[in-house]
Amino acid sequence: MRSNVILDTRPTDTVTARRPAKPEAKARSPREHKLGATARSFAILDHVAASHDPVDVLDIIGSLKLPKATAYRLVDWFVGHGYLAREPGRKRLIVGPRLTNLAFGVLSASMRNDAPHLVLQRLVRSLNETCNIGTLLNGEVIYLDRVEAEHWPLRLHYTSGSRVPLHCSAIGKLFLALAPSPRRQRLLQSLELRRFTEHTITDKAKLEAELRQIRKEQVSFDREEYLVGVVCVAVPLIGKNGETLAALAIQAPEARMNVQTARGHLPALRRAASELAEIFQDK
Repeated sequence: MRSNVILDTRPTDTVTARRPAKPEAKARSPREHKLGATARSFAILDHVAASHDPVDVLDIIGSLKLPKATAYRLVDWFVGHGYLAREPGRKRLIVGPRLTNLAFGVLSASMRNDAPHLVLQRLVRSLNETCNIGTLLNGEVIYLDRVEAEHWPLRLHYTSGSRVPLHCSAIGKLFLALAPSPRRQRLLQSLELRRFTEHTITDKAKLEAELRQIRKEQVSFDREEYLVGVVCVAVPLIGKNGETLAALAIQAPEARMNVQTARGHLPALRRAASELAEIFQDK
């Protein structure tokens, strides 16, 4: 009896099942892309360091699209190890001392024999006075670079990373004067107007009057306010968007450079500051 069953004798590897085509994956933006642990850590540090104001953890979570538990865990680790710190009396985050030291170690190494250092050296040779570049961080002035004049009679032991007060240094007062009003008021409220010499401004009203004059002239003077016998003049490095990138200053004994003499150095100081601003933005 003949069977009516028909067998498919084709090799099994030639039989293919049709599957529905997968929809194309939706392209993710960089913010939506899931960050690895290392990338998340650097993203947090970068976010805090780039902010002009203290940062809340919830802002980090929202801006970086991080899981809440992950963000709090990483932030606690950074605070515990000194890379981040909490704003006094509040829970918002600022750059910590360990991250600051790391940053200025990198800056110091990168600026040796680099373009900004060469500009500073050229200015020192031109004026025959000690010059430095400084910036504002966590309520203090920190030197990015410094070149001593050959005949400088005082060994002040300032190097990259050295810190000086805001209210009685030329660079400090310059940053206070040029800061946006809300930030300036916060800085002034937190400042201890400590007296270092008989010329130190310790009255808040007098300091604010000094800051108004600095904003008007775009130049700041330290008239023996921090160190007896030492005068300093500073001008800003202004970015393309009008922001203050850093400050350039001349420091000299009062016997050789009084305020009037310092004003005579302003054209050279401002030319160098303009050149440095362009270099900083290119970098």
